[in-house]
Amino acid sequence: MTMMRAAVYRGTPRLEVEEIERPEPGASEILVRVEVCGVCGTDVKKIDKGLVKPPRVFGHEIAGVVAGLGSGVRRFKEGDRVVVHHHIPCLRCFYCERKLYAQCPIYKENGTTAGFEPSGGGFAEYLKAAPHIVEQGAIPIPAGVKSEVACLVEPVNTCLKAVDQARVQAGETVLVVGQGPIGSMLMQLARVRGARVLASDLSTVRLDLARTLGAETFDASVGPVDEWVRERTSGRGADVVLLAATGQAAFDAAVEATRPGGRIVPFSATSRGETYQVDLGLLAAAEKQIVSVYSASVDVQAEAADLVFTEGVKLEPLLTDFFPLARINEAIDLFRRPAVTTLKIAIDMRRG
Repeated sequence: MTMMRAAVYRGTPRLEVEEIERPEPGASEILVRVEVCGVCGTDVKKIDKGLVKPPRVFGHEIAGVVAGLGSGVRRFKEGDRVVVHHHIPCLRCFYCERKLYAQCPIYKENGTTAGFEPSGGGFAEYLKAAPHIVEQGAIPIPAGVKSEVACLVEPVNTCLKAVDQARVQAGETVLVVGQGPIGSMLMQLARVRGARVLASDLSTVRLDLARTLGAETFDASVGPVDEWVRERTSGRGADVVLLAATGQAAFDAAVEATRPGGRIVPFSATSRGETYQVDLGLLAAAEKQIVSVYSASVDVQAEAADLVFTEGVKLEPLLTDFFPLARINEAIDLFRRPAVTTLKIAIDMRRG
């Protein structure tokens, strides 16, 4: 039995860094030595709200090195650097035929595990990837691309899916409410699609970064966001509003800032119980659309990876805080209560 370290969810808000058995790849599977895994809000929600049964090893923004091969694997060899998606659809079912990949039963079955119920496994020294992940969801990392950047392929994919599901077109005006790491990715990807992008936040640090990355910015603490947006859109409002912040005030700002017939994406709401009040009469009379979106898409997988690897989106400025696995609870506490300068937090297994 070969052992490894992993941060195990045992049902409390604190993860336990333990020695557990290292997974071994079966037929058509690969073993991946994790180098870097991003800390994602969906995992923190599961920890804080007890949304899934323990024990589990979370972590799904994964970059690592192939450390073992099951029989029949031809795509990779030991030593290859890879990004590993944790969900891949079957591409054959009712939902896949309609491109609703996140509703596919196979997609819902997590395809990477460090042990216990498959839940990502990136918060461990090693994980194994299932055959369908090896074939469709593992992406080679080009030479020269840092693992800490490469691990963001998955969140960039989810953001690109959101931008495309909102039907962002060249020449449109897009407002992104919130300029945390997800808001910054959404903002940059809307620009990739040719949109003019406006960004709001309460943090001058985040707004300064957004300006350097090409957005027109507004400090939401000094006045109504919708008024500022209308001043810049001939009184209409934004064609699309991407909501990358939480709370009723942020949602209200998104609805008010959207032009009649525009689209609103509440990207930050991903679990049951996250509720906002809305005047449906106001929404319907103005023909504003709420567009829901969740998780990644195979349709944009190659483009998302290329944008990351070629710096089509600027991700290094978002990477602000790194922790070794032994200090993962400090990382999650920082995610819960970020510092002024905190953007993207990652667990770097190479740091001891």
